[in-house]
Amino acid sequence: MALTTGERIYELNRRSDRPHDETLLAGVDALCKRARVKPNGLDAIAAASGPGRFTGIRIGMAYAAVAAWRMKIPALAITRLEAAAYKIQQRLFCVALSGYREERQYQLFRRAGARLLSASAPCWVDAASWPKAKSAMEKTGVVVHEPEIFAADLLAPASDHLKRSRKPRFEPLYLKPAGYEKRRLGNV
Repeated sequence: MALTTGERIYELNRRSDRPHDETLLAGVDALCKRARVKPNGLDAIAAASGPGRFTGIRIGMAYAAVAAWRMKIPALAITRLEAAAYKIQQRLFCVALSGYREERQYQLFRRAGARLLSASAPCWVDAASWPKAKSAMEKTGVVVHEPEIFAADLLAPASDHLKRSRKPRFEPLYLKPAGYEKRRLGNV
């Protein structure tokens, strides 16, 4: 979780044995207290919309949607890929995020001046296929970045989206086929 007051960023990165739904409200409360901000003083709420763990994405987005609705402020969905890409200042590049069992979720981005633009749809690839996909991109001159991502990384893209009249759709980004889909498609 992260919060910015404009001058300072407050972040809470906590690994817990307790489920996300049991720690979320207490974490938000602790973060607001540290920043000396009341929840009703927020301008917007952003949530990581994926890719990532199915349950964590659902819980985070549900909280953001309900809290934003209750406070009558915008709820913004920021993909983890976009948040990671925001920090990279190259003209054309790929962001790849590590997933379960060394799978990768990746997307190409390009810069047009200060603007970050999507250059491909987000993709999921299993661990065995990743080296070939990465090599193919690198052969065309695309630099592949595999950064760590933290809650505070969502703040800059959320701030930019908030300034624009068109906000991203508030929906989750699920890339990995569910187990039943893989069986149906013959990809067991």
